[in-house]
Amino acid sequence: MLMLGAGYWYHLISSFESDLGTNNSIQMEDNPMSLSNASDDHLLSISFDQGDDDLGWTHTSIVLVDENREYACTLSGQSSIEQQDGKVQSRLNSDGQTFTIMVDATSEANFTKLSLVNMQESGDENFSLRFSKTDIFLSENLSWIALDNVEFDEVTEIPDGTFSNDTSERLEWYDYDFSTHRVMPKDQVYLIEEGQTIYKLQFLNYYNEADESRHVTLIVSHLSGEPIPALNDPNLIQSSPCIIVDDDNVWYHNETIELHENGFDICSTNCTLEVQINYESRRVKGSSQIALS
Repeated sequence: MLMLGAGYWYHLISSFESDLGTNNSIQMEDNPMSLSNASDDHLLSISFDQGDDDLGWTHTSIVLVDENREYACTLSGQSSIEQQDGKVQSRLNSDGQTFTIMVDATSEANFTKLSLVNMQESGDENFSLRFSKTDIFLSENLSWIALDNVEFDEVTEIPDGTFSNDTSERLEWYDYDFSTHRVMPKDQVYLIEEGQTIYKLQFLNYYNEADESRHVTLIVSHLSGEPIPALNDPNLIQSSPCIIVDDDNVWYHNETIELHENGFDICSTNCTLEVQINYESRRVKGSSQIALS
């Protein structure tokens, strides 16, 4: 009986599937005879051949890879610069306004500190949040409020309620699933006021792509007040070489989008591109390479 229980527990652990990502599958289509030496070519079109999820651009990233060169595609025309190794890695998502941030919180002796102003790792005096294992604290100079049972994209204005100045306690940002022994972020959105800016923030995951714990993924965007300073940082943000042609905040499941060059000649003759599409930091299945001519 004990062995049966242990076997069932192992099955729950080993067969766990995250709710993150989508079941949609992508298909791609070349735009024949469109390649040239110009820098505004219509490269390809992408749609879904299965699945009925509508993907918010705040949670989506599209990157084209030609050999060893990467080209981020966004709606806004600006993208993030690839960063060197560090305990905090941030990436601008396809909406051009929302950052996905991955924090290495593996150290038990030291907190990893994140600045929302810079969207990068910071020192002791100018951090916004600090991370160690599941412990996440806000800096003393912030005010905040947690919104329960709400989607990130649904928060478009400051709701009624009082912002708290108490940052002495760790954030209650997760539940623990005893059946699978997993840390599961709550369906919450945090509003954080720092300086003249109010940010909205949501924790997505406690595990990295290798399913190692103590790697926190969160998304952060502007809600109100002054723009996010990081969006004007030339060391972090650059002109995007690739533009997503779409008029909506959502990539609808029955919609075809186009990818165009944006002042950069990505492909002027026959070439093969790898197309990396992620939603909620999970790779979207389906076609991943396309030959352009």
